[in-house]
Amino acid sequence: MAIYCSNCGKAMGDDARFCSACGAQITGVAPAPMPFAQTRMYRPRAGRMVAGVCQGLAVTYHWDVVWVRVLTVLITIFSSGAGLIAYVIFWIVMPEEPYALPPTATTSYPASGGN
Repeated sequence: MAIYCSNCGKAMGDDARFCSACGAQITGVAPAPMPFAQTRMYRPRAGRMVAGVCQGLAVTYHWDVVWVRVLTVLITIFSSGAGLIAYVIFWIVMPEEPYALPPTATTSYPASGGN
């Protein structure tokens, strides 16, 4: 289905948000959904309390880490320790975040002048 600019009448592509001829914003066009990139679950090194399990779950699934921690405590209290067992299992299974490598130096040194 072709979209036409309401300002100048030029035909545009289906994914256009602005007219290429006059620059007018196209109204009534829904923005394209952002792709959700599922990353590998890991225990981050920053922001952790004990082992980083709750922080890792929160980062992976885009949740608030405070609610994940509260839910973990509530599950541990009301399930006779099953939450603690699950936490330990996640601690063992989830890999730790790898260290960030320092940037490589690409500095070229001048050749010695033969002093």
